[in-house]
Amino acid sequence: MPTVADHYDTLLAEFYSRMFGDYGAKVAEQRALLERLGLRPEGSSGALDLGCGSGFQSIALAELGFKVTAVDLSERLLGELAARRGQLAIEVVRGDLLDVIERPGERPGPLAELAVCMGDTLPHLGSKADVERLFAGCARRLTPGGRFALTFRDLTRELEGVDRFIPVHDSADVIMTCFLEYEPETVKVHDLVYTRAQDDGRWRLSASFYRKLRLSPEWVCERLEAAGFRVSHREVARGLVTVVARRETEVGRDTKAVEVHE
Repeated sequence: MPTVADHYDTLLAEFYSRMFGDYGAKVAEQRALLERLGLRPEGSSGALDLGCGSGFQSIALAELGFKVTAVDLSERLLGELAARRGQLAIEVVRGDLLDVIERPGERPGPLAELAVCMGDTLPHLGSKADVERLFAGCARRLTPGGRFALTFRDLTRELEGVDRFIPVHDSADVIMTCFLEYEPETVKVHDLVYTRAQDDGRWRLSASFYRKLRLSPEWVCERLEAAGFRVSHREVARGLVTVVARRETEVGRDTKAVEVHE
């Protein structure tokens, strides 16, 4: 069974950025989201971008004044980020998120004031236990009062029939579609990529699959609070969940998160 890393290395990384359209426009979109959530430097200005991909959030964070440590497993995507960062304060670190966040005394180094895990990275972890490990690791890596921002897809509601086929990208030389197959705790995501060969103009199909966790907003917020965070903001818009939490010395149960549904 292919792992998430295998899936990206052999298929998705080559086409990852183009799935989102214009790179600069995507960075601007992420910067606007971070500003709307009030995520600007407050102290040390250190920020961790966990599962940074090709760097949409990393560049947006650096433009806002953060000193960013960007972590991902994909050498190709980190290479794209490195080529695009220019003089921005972004350090790229190749490694497994859990290994990096739990490694004592090593990277990502001093305590940060912000960690982000965005772009649906969270469901890519191997199990709910791994999600809890990530939350606990982030709590240790953040200063008291430090913030943790997440975005992820709520896959708890099952799509049916042809709705399970989702167009991802189409252009003159690449067409991408994914197909979802639901399992009790995970969703099996099949990516189908058609590419037009330059030499003969014929279309060729490449396909692979990986699994995403089915995480509900309620479960994620509960586990954040159990790890030492206080959830301050939660919204759900068209199936995308956005959560912001602060690391607290003691976390009470009387927090009222802001909820938005669209």
